[in-house]
Amino acid sequence: MTTLQERISRAIREYDSQGWHRTGTKVDVESAHWLAGLVKETGAEPVLEPFTLDRVIPGESYIEVGGRRIEGLPLFDGSFTDAAGAQGALGHQGSDIMLVEGPLMLAAEALDTARRSGGRQAMVFVTNSIGGVPGLAPRNAPDFTEPFGPPVLQVDGVERDWLVEQADAGASARVVVQAEREPAEAFNVATVIQGRDREMPPLVVMTPRSGWWDIAAERGGGIACWLEVILAVQAQQPARDVRFVATSGHELGHLGLKAYLKSNPNLATDALTWIHFGASIGAAVAPSPRLSTSDDEMEQLAVEHLQIRVQPMPVKHPHDVVPGGESREIHLAGGSYISLAGGHATFHQRADRWPDTVDVESVESYATAMSKLATKLAQ
Repeated sequence: MTTLQERISRAIREYDSQGWHRTGTKVDVESAHWLAGLVKETGAEPVLEPFTLDRVIPGESYIEVGGRRIEGLPLFDGSFTDAAGAQGALGHQGSDIMLVEGPLMLAAEALDTARRSGGRQAMVFVTNSIGGVPGLAPRNAPDFTEPFGPPVLQVDGVERDWLVEQADAGASARVVVQAEREPAEAFNVATVIQGRDREMPPLVVMTPRSGWWDIAAERGGGIACWLEVILAVQAQQPARDVRFVATSGHELGHLGLKAYLKSNPNLATDALTWIHFGASIGAAVAPSPRLSTSDDEMEQLAVEHLQIRVQPMPVKHPHDVVPGGESREIHLAGGSYISLAGGHATFHQRADRWPDTVDVESVESYATAMSKLATKLAQ
């Protein structure tokens, strides 16, 4: 019989080895079948639930300025250019091609404000990681189904100083942000463990399973915890139904969860509560865990179970603060939830790889604590 740490290591190692987990790609589809296989190993019956999207296929994307070409990635909920791109002076506010850079949150806010204000041919966004580790860290695309604004090229933070120097000088630049959209299909992986009384409000346990790059720590810990809760609930006969869903579409405005909620009207509010295994659970490098809950009762329950095993304890967020990740959709709908999410030094970066960015013992502590909480709520 495998140990808990062996199961966690296997799940994250195999997930990491699959490749880039962007929604609707070949890797994403193959990963759905892989996860369904692991669900079946627990004794539960998995179901692959498809949803459709017009996925973005990035093409050549770069900025040419000062005799250099800097490669990048399109912003997935912006517009795109043709092969000729956009030409003009690179600068700051008021420029044809606007450079946006700075501290992580301030730069993101400045980008969104500028995108909505109009009047620019293109924008260049210098991405920053949470921990300051060099590497391209793409932004998620919350407006994926309703893209807006000028083309935006995302570039590695290591290029900041050079680009600021060029922008200060008003250097002539060409920005190419090419991409195409094509119809695609992605899958949520779901299962239900039936309770003794099917009239009771169900418990729902969810985790995202898609994102940028290989994302061992960003998504792996949540997937491993989700599988362990399935095992724990399977080992008892729960009083109520316990529903599990691992969603694709995370980085594209939570498309998978929205499809799941569309197929299950009122579940957001009819469920007893939702347990959300979000980003960076058990990350090894500069983790910043957070606990978000809908109310005092859910917070008390979560803290009661987590504080016995998890160190450091996640930082508690006020109930009126809209949480990140998929729990945002439950919060906005007015549902009950417990959400674990956070970040780490290589968040959204190619450097987020097994085994360097994963603390298996930390994942184990979360999996054990939340399995006990889930089985309690299931009764």
